[in-house]
Amino acid sequence: MRSAVLKEFRFMGRLFAAALRDRFIFPLPFSVSFLKLVQSRSFTEDSIMLSGVIESLRQYSINPSSSSTTVDNNSCTSSAQASSESSPVIQGEKGDLSSLYQNQLSLRALTTTKGCLESLDLPRPGFLGGEIYAVEHYICAALDNLEETEPNLTKEELRQRRQEIAADKSFARKALGKSYDCSFEEYFEDRTFVDPLDPLQDQNAWPLCPNGAQIPVTIENVRPWVALAKQFVLFDGIVAQADAFRQGVSDFFCVDALLLLTPRELYEDVCGGGDNVDSWDEDAIRSLLKLDGGKGAAEALVAVAALGGDGGAALSRRFGPSSPTIGYLTKSLLEATPTQRRQFLSFVTSVPIVTPGKIEVVPVVSPSGEFLPMRDPGCMPRANTCARRLYLPKFDSYALFKQVFYSVIKEESRFKGFYEWRG
Repeated sequence: MRSAVLKEFRFMGRLFAAALRDRFIFPLPFSVSFLKLVQSRSFTEDSIMLSGVIESLRQYSINPSSSSTTVDNNSCTSSAQASSESSPVIQGEKGDLSSLYQNQLSLRALTTTKGCLESLDLPRPGFLGGEIYAVEHYICAALDNLEETEPNLTKEELRQRRQEIAADKSFARKALGKSYDCSFEEYFEDRTFVDPLDPLQDQNAWPLCPNGAQIPVTIENVRPWVALAKQFVLFDGIVAQADAFRQGVSDFFCVDALLLLTPRELYEDVCGGGDNVDSWDEDAIRSLLKLDGGKGAAEALVAVAALGGDGGAALSRRFGPSSPTIGYLTKSLLEATPTQRRQFLSFVTSVPIVTPGKIEVVPVVSPSGEFLPMRDPGCMPRANTCARRLYLPKFDSYALFKQVFYSVIKEESRFKGFYEWRG
């Protein structure tokens, strides 16, 4: 399975490189953060330093049968110990949970260097893995604030205050954006020190540390969990894919050439990301549409007249800006979800992103130039993706337009363009 996944990422690297070389916009669903990691692999020094920090973090095995503030070093391997002794950024005495948290701080400092991912690259609440960001910015921040503002608390008082943070019912609403009350300890009841994206959280999941499946996540060890979860999501779990992607790019040109652009520029100029589809307003929608036919239509009229043909009337007919059908199209896109808008773009242009050029809206007319009404199945909306052209019959009502238009688009999306409307 792993080799198959890496093969696909290498293929996507080739597509990306070909699009960049040929100046195409190709809708590859990559994030800015992934492209940042791809670029960062050119800086081997940072990668070596980062691996040293992580190996030292992993040597800690929190004993689930004892207090959550103790650490069992018996399961540490000699290689992990050697890594800790050779790492210049690890501070504190081994076996101390506070030392493990200091290692998290070292990791945080390191991952702010050029090319490395950091907390801002984590998925946000509402997306897969978003609870890592939520816990770091809500629970860990609350623990940090508690220790900074009340340093004279006894151990028992500190434990009680931490428990209050863990039992706060507003956690789900404030940190995760949920519509219900749920505390941290309730939300993380079945969480362990394994792959944070694994739904089972059992011994079959990838461990974040030795015996990770046996270690529950609690308010006492949540900061080490955040450090290890971030490392897994931002590096360990995706670095092989990033390297495979780089190999695909190298099949076309030197991968270090990507450093000429920022990750954001690669995301926008090659993958077509960052368009304003999610926030379309009426002006943005109308600016995408071309109603007059342009130079091509005028040349066609001249050619028809020169040949003595009688199709000039049909070629010259266009919807006006105040046409009811154009109003229906604009209103339907204004009310559409982001997914429906991208399906519309895919229907007309073959890619689900905004690309250079306008979409020509052409009425379906008779040879004499008469606007033809919608008729199932003979006269339906259709598109010419090569010409970025949308053909629309005349509709008598918005309700009918919306029903028919999105039925056609939905089926086209389902069959990836190889679909013929049958009513």
